[in-house]
Amino acid sequence: MKSSLQVTIEVHQFSAVDIIGGDAALDFINTVTGRNGTPRDWLDGYPRLLEWSAMAHLLPETHRRKLLRQAQAEPAAAANALARAKLLREALFGLVTEMIADKVPPKGTLTLLREHWLAGVAAHELRFEDAQVAPHLRADAIELGLVAAMIAYRMVEQVLVLPVDRLRICQGPNCAWVFIDSSKAGRRRWCDMAVCGNAAKSRRFYAKTQQERQR
Repeated sequence: MKSSLQVTIEVHQFSAVDIIGGDAALDFINTVTGRNGTPRDWLDGYPRLLEWSAMAHLLPETHRRKLLRQAQAEPAAAANALARAKLLREALFGLVTEMIADKVPPKGTLTLLREHWLAGVAAHELRFEDAQVAPHLRADAIELGLVAAMIAYRMVEQVLVLPVDRLRICQGPNCAWVFIDSSKAGRRRWCDMAVCGNAAKSRRFYAKTQQERQR
């Protein structure tokens, strides 16, 4: 479902309603909305990327503050990190959509994902706590590419291990958000029933009404 339409940059204030994917990696893909209509990119700068990461609970506040200061001190490097994150975002969208369609991912997708995933692995340390070994984000893991690295890390470690039939693309027009269907029946079709679901019901009702009037 990769769109050939022109994507426009749109200023957007992230809120809880934008976090519907079931994992931050999928919510990151959804920072482009309307892929099947009028695609809009909500990441208009590196600070916005950090704003999104706060809403998605991707990074601790201490890391976000340090990254913001670094981005302000190195704007060119921050712009490059944002561009790389967007390349990863599009690669992940292609990966998810091809997996859902039972097709081979686009060439180079796994190579790019691996590159960022390894950076995510390197950003973690192992700690022994409560008789268990668990990965923790290192306190000194302050690099402008950290958001992309964490996205790739979560994609590999938490999303791609799920059954493919639980990955979904919203069927609403001008949406195409991706999400994990965690419903018991496994029949979720919409990113949000109150948004795309109700809109679909309204369209069906209108079409039915028009047909009845023409009889």
